Amino acid sequence: MPPTNGHNQQGKKDRDFAGRKLKSLPKSIFDNSEIITKVDLQRNRLKQVSGISQLVNLTELILSRNELADFPEEIGKLHHLKTLYINQNIIKCIPENVFPSLQQLEFLKLSTNRLTELPSDINQCQSLNYLNASNNYLKDLQALVGVPKLQNLYVENNRLTDLPEELFTNLIMFKATGNPLRKPPEDICIGGLKDIRSYFTMLRASSSPVTVKTIKTMFLGSSMAGKSTLCRSFQSSSPVEVDVADRTVGIEIVEVEKGGVRFLCWDFAGQEEYYITHHVFITPQAFVILAIDLSSYDPSNPQSFEEHVSFWISNIQLRVPDSVVLPVGTHVDRCRDEMDVDRKKEHINSELQRMLTDRTAILQELKKTLQESDDPSLYSDQMNDLSRLTHYKLKVLDLLLVDCTKPEDILKFQDHTLKEVTNKENFPSIERTLPGIYQEVEKKIQDLLSEDDIPQHEIKKSWQMVREIMRKMDQLAQEWPGLVQHVHSPCKEFGCSGYFRWGDWKDWEESSGSARVTAQKRKK
Repeated sequence: MPPTNGHNQQGKKDRDFAGRKLKSLPKSIFDNSEIITKVDLQRNRLKQVSGISQLVNLTELILSRNELADFPEEIGKLHHLKTLYINQNIIKCIPENVFPSLQQLEFLKLSTNRLTELPSDINQCQSLNYLNASNNYLKDLQALVGVPKLQNLYVENNRLTDLPEELFTNLIMFKATGNPLRKPPEDICIGGLKDIRSYFTMLRASSSPVTVKTIKTMFLGSSMAGKSTLCRSFQSSSPVEVDVADRTVGIEIVEVEKGGVRFLCWDFAGQEEYYITHHVFITPQAFVILAIDLSSYDPSNPQSFEEHVSFWISNIQLRVPDSVVLPVGTHVDRCRDEMDVDRKKEHINSELQRMLTDRTAILQELKKTLQESDDPSLYSDQMNDLSRLTHYKLKVLDLLLVDCTKPEDILKFQDHTLKEVTNKENFPSIERTLPGIYQEVEKKIQDLLSEDDIPQHEIKKSWQMVREIMRKMDQLAQEWPGLVQHVHSPCKEFGCSGYFRWGDWKDWEESSGSARVTAQKRKK
């Protein structure tokens, strides 16, 4: 049926008022209200929909891209409603006693709002089959347990950490990327519903589930700022001098365990020609250590802050606006005196604070400009993006001074890093709950890597690795090959998919770029 235009709709079952800049429901919408089954009110400026309950036979209601801050309680009186689009508004809360009345509701789109929780009685929505609540601020999905016919669930880009096993009984489609998941971990969820169900089955069967802590730690900064010295000293728990000739080319990846936390350390080259590759590897939930050479930092020169600090913070904001950054002042031993060091530290901290404050003000001003335009609905996607960017708070910690020639400073840096990464406010998903068998499989893989019959210097695809493991561990791999993929995932090791190297993984060439990755995998 072609769309109607909202005029002369006597006898029409569908009413189309999309994109009219409406601030309230037009009177004509109620003409012959008892015969209307569909109303399209998307792309308007509605802040409320008073009177909508008069459309007693409505089966489809489209309220996308409006300015609704409160979920309209009148919707609960639309007992024949089957489809509801109320996405891309600014709704923060849904009241109780709405969904129990919507017994015929099958399709519900709540995405891109500001919801922090779902109403506890949504599980009484007996016919609900499809729910999209992506791009909100949800922290748990317990309210959805018991929805009898729910099969399609989309909850991407929220703040979910733990998912209830009961949720997956009837689902046939599930998407949850962009959450700080720890149970099940995100790489399990990426594998799909089969892997998720297998994870919970193994967890229940495990006599000793384990909690592991893993953090991707990225060392960034200008060339010769001391990134490699920091990284290698951190690994060794003592000063390590790095010659100019031995500085990082491309990326060096090293795994090291400290204080019960497994650090995947990524040491990035600081040369300008490698800057274009950094965004490929910077990922959410990574801990960024920004090395700042204090010996060459000049508080009187604005360009110095731009080159040593602002450039890097801006790039991190664009890529991962909710990340945590630890600025580290290096080459302290080369500064004139302690007063010089303190002056530079104070300047960097104050300029960082100013920079972050200015960023928030600019985002708010851009959003205000779009809201005051002639037709804000045309910019609803951009306004939603700005709202999310405003809500994200890039956390930049106070500058830490480190003299890499002093053992006590290296230990101070190590302790400070451990303190920050184990702070659950900074990294809610650092702890992941895994079945005990995962550790057994990982140990077995490490043993296999040391055997002579497994190639040590050959690039392999993931499926080739699984075949090798299946040959050695046939029964386990046949039960769930995804288990092996999780334990030794190429995504986990390199932040990209497709290829990884057995053994020491030296001089690995990333297939999609020119940066050489030296991934010397060793444990401390």
